[in-house]
Amino acid sequence: MECLFCQIQQGQVPVPGGFIYEDELVCATHYSYDTMPVYLGNLVVQTKRHAPTFADLTYCEARAVGLLVTRLSRALKACVGAERSYVVFFGEVVPHLHVFVTARYPDTPPEYWRSNISAWPDAPRGGPEEVSALCDKLRAYLAQTV
Repeated sequence: MECLFCQIQQGQVPVPGGFIYEDELVCATHYSYDTMPVYLGNLVVQTKRHAPTFADLTYCEARAVGLLVTRLSRALKACVGAERSYVVFFGEVVPHLHVFVTARYPDTPPEYWRSNISAWPDAPRGGPEEVSALCDKLRAYLAQTV
C-alpha cells in the first residue's frame, strides 16, 4: 500500500484548499481526508521525504517541521482566533511523519479540550468551500509574516 502523504505530495490524492505551505523539506494542508464537514483549523504538517518518525528526520527537516508548526500556530491565532493550538503526532496508521496542528477556539467547553476537540458539536465545521477559504487566509497570513 502506498503512503497517503506521499500520494498527496505527488498530486495523486486531491486536497481541498491545496497546500497551505510548501518548500523543499515540508508542506502543510488542512486535514480533510474524512467525510465532510470537517473541523475547521485542523492542519497537517508533513515532511516531503518519506520519514516515519521524528527519530528519522535530518536536523534540517526537524528544524523545518518545528518552524512550520510555530508559524501555523500563529496563523491559526491570527486568522481564526485560536486560543491555543494542539500539536500531536502519532504516526501509527500512516508511517510518514505528519504532525497535526489543531486550533482550539475560545468558547470550547473544557470537556472537549485536548484529544476530544473534534467531538465538540458546536465547533466550526465546513466543506470544501470553507476549507478552501480558510486555507486562503492562512496562506495570505504566512506570506505576510516570512
